[in-house]
Amino acid sequence: MSAGTDGLRGVVLAVMVTAGLPMTVTADEVEELSQRIGQTVGAFEAAALYLDACAERDPEGVQARRDLVAAWRHDNDFGDYSRVMTGIGARIPELEAQIGPQRSALATEIARELDAAPQTCGKFAEVLAADQFDVKSSVRRLMSLTRALDIAVPDVPDIVPATRTVEETQILPLAALSARIEAKMAEIGSKAGARELRGLRAAREAHAEDWLEADGVQVLYGRVTGEDELREWREDMQSSFAVRCSSFSEAAHEARMESAIGRDMVVVGTSRSVSDGMEGGVVRLDRCSLFTVAETARPMVEEEDSAGLMIRPLEFDEAFAGPNAGIALDDVDRVIYDARFDNRLDGFGNGYVDRQEDIYVLLDDGSAYLHEWSFPFTDLDVALSRQREPGRWFTWQADGDSVRLTMSGGWQAGTETLVEGAQRLVPFTHATLDGAYDYLQIGMGGSRQDRRYAFSRDGALTYSRSGFVAGNVGTSYIIVSGSEDPATEARYRIEDFALIIDVDGTSERRFFALPASADDTQPDTVLIEGTAYWLDD
Repeated sequence: MSAGTDGLRGVVLAVMVTAGLPMTVTADEVEELSQRIGQTVGAFEAAALYLDACAERDPEGVQARRDLVAAWRHDNDFGDYSRVMTGIGARIPELEAQIGPQRSALATEIARELDAAPQTCGKFAEVLAADQFDVKSSVRRLMSLTRALDIAVPDVPDIVPATRTVEETQILPLAALSARIEAKMAEIGSKAGARELRGLRAAREAHAEDWLEADGVQVLYGRVTGEDELREWREDMQSSFAVRCSSFSEAAHEARMESAIGRDMVVVGTSRSVSDGMEGGVVRLDRCSLFTVAETARPMVEEEDSAGLMIRPLEFDEAFAGPNAGIALDDVDRVIYDARFDNRLDGFGNGYVDRQEDIYVLLDDGSAYLHEWSFPFTDLDVALSRQREPGRWFTWQADGDSVRLTMSGGWQAGTETLVEGAQRLVPFTHATLDGAYDYLQIGMGGSRQDRRYAFSRDGALTYSRSGFVAGNVGTSYIIVSGSEDPATEARYRIEDFALIIDVDGTSERRFFALPASADDTQPDTVLIEGTAYWLDD
C-alpha cells in the first residue's frame, strides 16, 4: 500500500490473485490483473474513506464533496467497476481477505493525514485530480482481462417498465413530475454541483432516466408551448421541466399538438431521455399521443410539488408595459453596448461569425438592466421584470473606463462581470434620417440572414429580410433557398430610443439607438432591436 499526504495522492492496494484462475493463465496476466485490481479498488475505497473522514471534520462541505465524488465516479465508470469486482469477487473469494485489512489501514492513514492537514477537506477536488484517482483506463482493462480469463461479469440489469391498469392510471402534472425528478437526481448530487461538474450532471441524468424508464408509460399534464413541447403554467410560475416529443404514435397526434399551442393538454408517451439544464430541464418522450383531460377520464395526482416550480419567464405581452411606461430616461445614467464579433470555423470548415451583443441600461440608483427585448427599455414593465427575469438585473460600479456588474437575482446571483471597452449609446435626436442600413449574419453551416431598413427623410420606410444556406455539410456542398419576406412599406418616426413604425393602421415600437461617437445626422452604425446595422454606402 502506498500513499502520500503532501501530494494529496490516492492509494494503490497490494493484492495478488492466483486461485480461481484458469490453468492457462500466464504470470504476466496474473501480475496485471493484480495491479489493476489494486489501482481501482484503492482509488474507489480511498475516495469513500476521504468522504467519510472529511464529513466529521468539515460538515459544511459535505454536499460539495459528495458532488465531486459522484462526478468522479461517473467519469471513472463506477458502474462497470462495481460489476467487474462482483465477478472477480465471486471467482476469487479470498480477495476480500487481502483487501479488508488494507482498507482498515488506509482509513487510519487518511485520518492521520487529515489531522495533520485538515485543509485537505476544503481542497477535495485536488485530491481527486491526483494521478492515482484516474482509473477509467484500469476499469476498462479489468473488463477486458476478465473476458480473457473467463471470469463472468454480471450484465447491466435490464429495466422492466412498470405496467398499470386503466384504473391505476392517474394524470401527473408536470410540476409534480419535475419535483419527483429533482428529488431522484438529488440522490446522486445537487443541482448547484451539476451546474459546475459535467460528470455529476451526466450521473444525475442517467439516474433519472433509469427511474423514469422503470416507471413505465408517462401520462402528463401541461400547456402546449410549442409544436412538440409542453410545460405546466401556474400563474407566474412554470414546471421546472418541460416535455418534448421526439416522436408521435401517429401523424394525427403530431398535427393535434401543432394546433393546440396555448392549451392545457395531456400527453402520453414513454421516456427517452432526461436533460438536466442550468435551470430546470427537459424530458423527452417517444410515441407521444395528445388528449384533453376529459378524453382521458382519469383523475389528477394531487401532491406537494412546489419543488417542481420555477419562475416563468416573461412573455412579450407581459414585458411590454406600453409606450414610455417603463424605465424613465431621467433615471438613466447611461446606456452601454458590449459587442464581440469573432470569425470562427464550424466542424465542416464553413466560416461563421460568433456575434455577441449586449445592451446594459445603467440607472442612477446603482442598478442596471440587461435589455434583450425588441422594444425600447422605456416600455418595459419594470416591476414584472424584476420579479420574473431576475437574472437580467444587476448592481453596477464604474471601474476606471470599465463597468463592474454584479448580478442581483437568479441562480447566478452575486456573479460579477467586468464590461470593458463598451460603447455608450445615445438616442437619435432627429425624427427621421436618410439612408439604408443592412444587417448580415453568417451562421454555422453556411446559413445567411439579411435584413435591411431603408429610411427616407420624409418619414417613409422600407424594410425586408431574407436568408439562405450555402456551405459544406459532410462531403457535400449544399445551397438551400430560404424564406424571403416581401419588402414592407411603412411610415416611421424616431422618439428617444424608440423607432415607431406605422403599417396599415397598426403601430410598433422597436429599440433604436446609435453609438455616441457616430455622426448624429447620418450615423454609419445604428442599433435596431439590440442588433447593429451598418450604413450602405
